[in-house]
Amino acid sequence: MASLLLVMGVVPVAYAEVAAHPRLLLDAVKLGQLRQRAQANDPAWVAVRRKCDGYGPVEWPDGNDYPGDNGIGEGYQGDGYFAAIANIGLCYRVAQTADPARAQAYGVKGVDVLVHMSAPAGDPHAPDPLRDAGYGIRFFGVGMALGFDWLYDAMSPSERTRVYTALDRWIDAFESGGFGRNHPQGNYFAGYYATKALAALATEGDDPRAPAQWADFTGRVHEQFVQPYYAANLTGGGWPEGQHYGPLATFNMLLPVVAAKTAKGIDLVHGSAPFEFASGAATWYLNNVWPNLRRVDDRGTMRERPEPAAAPVPVITQLAGMLPVWGDPRAPAFHRFAREVRAANPGTSSDGLWSEFLFWDPNAPEADYRTGPLASYARGMEMASVRSSWDANATMGSLKAGPYTNNPDSSEELFDSGSLAVARGNQPFLVNATGQLFRGSAAPDDFVYNDNFGSASTRGLYNVFYTASPTPTGQGTKTRADGARTRLSAFDAAQDYVFMRASQLEDMYPRGSAAPAISSWTREVVYLRPNLFVVHDRTATADPAVGQWMRFHFAGAPTRVADPAPGVSRYDIAGGGSVSTVLPAGHQEQVTPTVFGGSDVSRIDVKPSAAAASNQWLTVVDAGGTAQASRVSVLEGAIQGALLTSPDGTSAVLNPIRDTPTTPIRYRLPAGTTRNVITGLAPDTSFAVTTRADADGAIVEVTPGTGPRTTQAGVLSFTTNENCQASPGGGVFVSKPFPARSGTFGASWEVTPRTATADGAVGLAPAATTRWSGLAAIVRFGANGTIDARDGTDYPASSVRYAEGVTYRVRVEVDVPGRRYSAWVQAPGSAEVLLAQGYRFRTEQQAATSLAASVVASDGDRVQACGFTVRP
Repeated sequence: MASLLLVMGVVPVAYAEVAAHPRLLLDAVKLGQLRQRAQANDPAWVAVRRKCDGYGPVEWPDGNDYPGDNGIGEGYQGDGYFAAIANIGLCYRVAQTADPARAQAYGVKGVDVLVHMSAPAGDPHAPDPLRDAGYGIRFFGVGMALGFDWLYDAMSPSERTRVYTALDRWIDAFESGGFGRNHPQGNYFAGYYATKALAALATEGDDPRAPAQWADFTGRVHEQFVQPYYAANLTGGGWPEGQHYGPLATFNMLLPVVAAKTAKGIDLVHGSAPFEFASGAATWYLNNVWPNLRRVDDRGTMRERPEPAAAPVPVITQLAGMLPVWGDPRAPAFHRFAREVRAANPGTSSDGLWSEFLFWDPNAPEADYRTGPLASYARGMEMASVRSSWDANATMGSLKAGPYTNNPDSSEELFDSGSLAVARGNQPFLVNATGQLFRGSAAPDDFVYNDNFGSASTRGLYNVFYTASPTPTGQGTKTRADGARTRLSAFDAAQDYVFMRASQLEDMYPRGSAAPAISSWTREVVYLRPNLFVVHDRTATADPAVGQWMRFHFAGAPTRVADPAPGVSRYDIAGGGSVSTVLPAGHQEQVTPTVFGGSDVSRIDVKPSAAAASNQWLTVVDAGGTAQASRVSVLEGAIQGALLTSPDGTSAVLNPIRDTPTTPIRYRLPAGTTRNVITGLAPDTSFAVTTRADADGAIVEVTPGTGPRTTQAGVLSFTTNENCQASPGGGVFVSKPFPARSGTFGASWEVTPRTATADGAVGLAPAATTRWSGLAAIVRFGANGTIDARDGTDYPASSVRYAEGVTYRVRVEVDVPGRRYSAWVQAPGSAEVLLAQGYRFRTEQQAATSLAASVVASDGDRVQACGFTVRP
């Protein structure tokens, strides 16, 4: 990594005139809007004004850090000053036109705070900018820059010189000795990054160094250092250190984006080298706040507090106000999301009143974020997030699969590449132990630190693969620059499943310089909505005799219950949910009911029964606790899998034993309808799927040929039933008789079109037929991609669309004497939609007196209908 040690080498950039003061985060339009809200006594303005009116005396940095009686002290390394100067500076600017006398008082108080913050070098009150290796620049630096700009008119020339000289001193000190100055990812660096930009913009026209500072920021710090690193490692958002440091650090990384826009009209987000992290940060929070909106992903460093990973209302509010600045089209949806997060977490700290008033516009445009996708992929951190729905009690999971992306010297990102975590509503289930431990009754700080960094460290608190040697065990800090190839090599989000593959996880081992014990580790996760996660691991070790185990942590003690099938063990977890181990064959478990006193974090280690260099592991994590797992009986093909039976239906998930299984594949399923998901096949390839009944249920055979098509990730998804009808297309009609009905009755099918332009249908007829004119009631999957129904002579236009390979439930209610029917269609995970109300039988069947055949036909591509039922 190129050093940031400063020789102010300026890279030429296009010069842009700077706006008049105020220019940081405020422009004429924004300030006008805030003043209008103030005149209307907006509650956020009333709150911040009340705070500004009540401030007392200001302490020096070496005085009382937390004075009472509304006094202003340094707080923790400047956070007390920062809150005060931001509140007062905003009060000053907003009140200037409507209440000049009050504004003058705010100006006096604000300048007093700045004077106390900017004690010059050698002054006994001046703090060392490198105290705690420069931690305080995030408060002193950013605070003085905002104060200089917002309180500019209230300062004398000598006071301005005092402040910008102090800013230069803080920046110079950090660039020469601040922690993390040589790595662009970390909370220390984020404070410096914001200070460098804001100070240059705020002081231009006063500080002779400001133009060079800004040129250095844009040409070197941002364009050569931050933007390339974040494009490679943080596109899609997230903060590797975790959400203790993440909210403020994210805010500091975005402040220059907004300030560059308001001060110079420069768009850092959409430049020739886009800063995609800005919008990605919002997307990440949208997808990683827990379903009930009160918690956020709890990976990384946590600290003891009432809730270690509370939903970060301040930064979510700030992002809601920032997105419109760079014209993000997702701003309305994110604003709705922010509103709901705020409602779920009432109460705002008085320290954040300025931010509340500045960034939260209660009247901003909004859109429904719940119509967005239920799965997301942050490709920088290589992290996937999935959920069953946007409901408050939904199931949510996250898989982290990337290399180390934080500054390795920080030791704030932890060691969990390949780890899966699952929660339901606000209830943690499969947990990030380093977060869940902080929800216990005893402080785990030393325990967590020692396990990660102590002399007896095992780094054993993660849901990952372990070997007994080399020691110390666990993962290291290998980055992309170190050659780590670890990544999410597949992310395939469909309506009823999500497939994720974490590859080359072995690159994160070992911690030191010893020879690697793990030659390969690939983890595949198939999420079946709403509650099932099928985890398939393939591992190989250099030494077959080395001890090895797969580790999982849960919120609640495990209880061994009856085996759901031979060779499959199951544990129910206190608080809800279950975990079943399907493979390795003959596996053993070691259960730790509580890993740390006062916590509910338990551990299950799964171990193979015998020494082997290569192992297959298959684990079913069920957030609902209702599924029974067994092994799929594979008859042919290098594949294995789990059969899952639950109130949501029966599913079979099959994974390759090797990278790409050979075909044909044959396996046995129980009788009835089964959702099948097969991974590891050739991408974008058609396969013929046949199902035939036998004495034990049904045999499924998958061979190359005409039929459902794999996705780009090589996933084949289809529904089987030994009671299926399928038309291959080309005008083929397939009829199945049923006892004749001459009154009113209902019928339904599970219909899967091979393509999104299938031009096929299901219907009811008086008898077997090979002509469209032989059908009375018809529901068509049209060539135009819509589902419609026949009404007498034609098909009225429909807006209901369908997708290839998706299984839809089609239901009809028939009145044979009246020669009419109604029809409904239901997509996976969606409500039933009315398609036809009282439609007439096809014209040729207006005289029909009974119906006795289910018909599947297609003039175009394959259409399959399974599970045909008639009632009553």
